[in-house]
Amino acid sequence: MTAAHSCSRRWPSLAALLIAAILGRCTCTKHSFTTRRDARHFIGPIGAPFGFLTGGTYNLTVYDFELSVGKKRKRGKSDSSALQYVEAGFLLKRFDSESAFSKYYETVTEKPSLCAFESHRGNDYVSIDPSNIDDDLLDADDGFQVQYDAASDGEHHTKNVGANGIFLSMNQPEKSWRSHTASIEYSFMHKEDEGLYFLMFQLCPRGTDMQGIEIRSSFELDLHFKNYDSYGNPSYLTAGEMVLPRVFAYFSISYLLMFLIWSLNIRQIRLGLDPIWTPRDGATGSRPTVHAIHHLMTLLLGLKTTTVFFEALRYHFIRIQGHAEVLSTVYFVMSFVKGIFLFTVILLIGSGWSLVKPVLGDREKKIIWLVLVLQVIDNIAVAVLSQETEGEKLYEDWSAVLHLVDILCCCAVLIPIVWQVNSLESIVDAEGGSASDNKHSAITDIESEAPPAADAARTLRKLKQFQRFYVLVVAYIYFTRIVVFLFATQLGYRVSWLRYFITEIGTLVFYCVVGILFRPMNENPYLSLEAKSAGAEVEIEFSAT
Repeated sequence: MTAAHSCSRRWPSLAALLIAAILGRCTCTKHSFTTRRDARHFIGPIGAPFGFLTGGTYNLTVYDFELSVGKKRKRGKSDSSALQYVEAGFLLKRFDSESAFSKYYETVTEKPSLCAFESHRGNDYVSIDPSNIDDDLLDADDGFQVQYDAASDGEHHTKNVGANGIFLSMNQPEKSWRSHTASIEYSFMHKEDEGLYFLMFQLCPRGTDMQGIEIRSSFELDLHFKNYDSYGNPSYLTAGEMVLPRVFAYFSISYLLMFLIWSLNIRQIRLGLDPIWTPRDGATGSRPTVHAIHHLMTLLLGLKTTTVFFEALRYHFIRIQGHAEVLSTVYFVMSFVKGIFLFTVILLIGSGWSLVKPVLGDREKKIIWLVLVLQVIDNIAVAVLSQETEGEKLYEDWSAVLHLVDILCCCAVLIPIVWQVNSLESIVDAEGGSASDNKHSAITDIESEAPPAADAARTLRKLKQFQRFYVLVVAYIYFTRIVVFLFATQLGYRVSWLRYFITEIGTLVFYCVVGILFRPMNENPYLSLEAKSAGAEVEIEFSAT
C-alpha cells in the first residue's frame, strides 16, 4: 500500500517536470545553435535542412567564434592561433535529398582531408600571419557582413550558388571575433538556385602536421530562413512543408469523422437501438456487446483528433510568424498523453483485457508499467529535442535515446499479443481433440452439445482475431518506423510533406482496421448456434432417408 501511494505521488511530479521542460522553450523551429569546445571537425547539418524557393532569404549571424588547441603532443610550436593548422568556415550547400547529404557526410567524416568549401579556399579576408593579428580589427562596425547578392566587389563573391554553395569564411584570427559578430545574407533571386540546402561547419586542415593536435570550436549562431508562397506571403516553413497546415487539417477532419461514427455506434448499442455498421452474424434477437476497451478506444480517437488539430494550428502559425510557443506547448502535451494512451490501448487489446478475460495477469501488468515508463522517457526526449537544434551534441545524444526507447516500446507491445495467441492456440488444440473424440455423440444429440461447440467456435474466432491483430501491429510498426524513414530520405525539397502524409495515412488505416477488427460484436454462444443447429438437423434427416 505504501509503495502504491509512493508511486502515485511520484507520477504527478514526473508529469510536471515534463510539462515544465516543454514550457521552458517550446518552439517548432529553433533559430539558434550553440556549441562550446566542440572537437568535431565537421558539424552538419546545423538545423533542419531547408528548401528555398525563388525569393527566399538566408541570414546567418555568428557570435563569439573561437578556435582553441585542445591537446598537443608536440612541443616547440606556438599556440598563438589555431588557424595555423586549419581553415574554418560555414557553408550552405544544396543537395538533392537527405539521402544524398548522408552519403556526403559519411565521406567527409571518414576522410578529414576533404574540404566541403574547397572552391572557396584562399579567399580569406585577413591574413593568418600572426603579425597581422589585431584585436581591434573590426571596431569600426562591431561586425563583418557578407552580402552575396550585393554589387560585386571582389573574388570572394560567388555567382553559382547552386553548385558552390554560400560560404562564410572564419579564417580571420580568432582573437578578432571574441567581441564581434560575423553575418552573411543571401536572397535566392534565380530559379536555378532553388533546392534543398544544408548548413554545415568544417575545419579543413592546411596541410601541416596535425598529429596529436585537437582543434576545438566554440560559437553561437542565429539562423533566419524564409520563403514566399505563390501569393507573395512570407512563410517560415521550408518549401516542402508549406502545405502541412492544410494536410493536418484534412486529417483532423478524417479522425473526427471516425470518432463520431465510432461513438455513435457505441451509443446506439448501449441504448438498445440498431448499430450503425455492426453485423448481426445471422443470429436473431442478438445484440453486440460493448466492453470497457471500446470506451478506451473512443477516448484514444478523441485524443488523436485533438492532437492532429493542434498540429495543424501549430504549423499554420509557424508559417506566418516563424514561431508558435503556446500552440507548440499544447501540442506536445497532447502528443505526450496520446502516445501513452496509444501504447496502453494496444497492450490492453493484445492482452485480451475485457475481450477474453476480465482482469490482467501479473506479467501483463508488468509489461504495461514498463511501456508506460518507457513512454515517459520517450516524451522527455521529445521535449529536450524540441529545445535543441539538429547538429548540437545534446540533440544527437537525446535523439539516440529517443530511437532506442521507441524500439523497446514497439517490441514490448508485441509480447502480450504473442502470449494471448499462444494461450488461445493451446485452448483450440485441447478443444479440437475433445471434439474429435465425441464427434458421433455431437451429431446424435446436437442440443446437449451446443454450448461446448459454441465455446470452441468463439475461441477459434478469437484466435484468428488476435493473429490478425499481431500481423497488423507488426506491419504498422514496420511501416511508420522504417518504410516512412527510408521513403523520406529520397524525397525532393518540394514534396517533403509526403513524409507526414504517408505516416498519417498509415496511422489512419491502422485505426480503421483495428476498429473493424475489434468492433462490438455478438458473443452469445447459444443464439449464434440457432442457425447452425437447424442446418445440422436438416443434414441428419437427409442422411436418414
